[in-house]
Amino acid sequence: MLMEKWPEEHGSRYRDALRACTGSLASEEEVENARQAFLAAAEEAALTVQGAHDNQDAPSPRSIEQPKSSYIADEKRRDRGHREEQEDFLIRFLARETGITEAQARELIDMVGTDRGSLLREARILKAQR
Repeated sequence: MLMEKWPEEHGSRYRDALRACTGSLASEEEVENARQAFLAAAEEAALTVQGAHDNQDAPSPRSIEQPKSSYIADEKRRDRGHREEQEDFLIRFLARETGITEAQARELIDMVGTDRGSLLREARILKAQR
């Protein structure tokens, strides 16, 4: 919501909310602080948040704009796109650093996963064999 559907004007509360919501949310206190920052930013932007109360039953930001199923689908799409970007970067990185082809790098990622240390080791072994 903050990054993709927020009004163009970004005030100081928006920046605080963005920092709070994208930071560590490991404890209930951090989650509550992020929620409060989000609500303050929404107020600053003159947005109405339905059902926002000062209790733990308040809706999460994702329920404000779209149904949960739609939100989950959007999140999965973004996650998939992010993974593909990371994989493309790794492919180019391996090819440049080790001299293997991009096709070989893609095969290594499919076999080994995305751990850079393991990929570099295997790519160097592959290059030495050829």
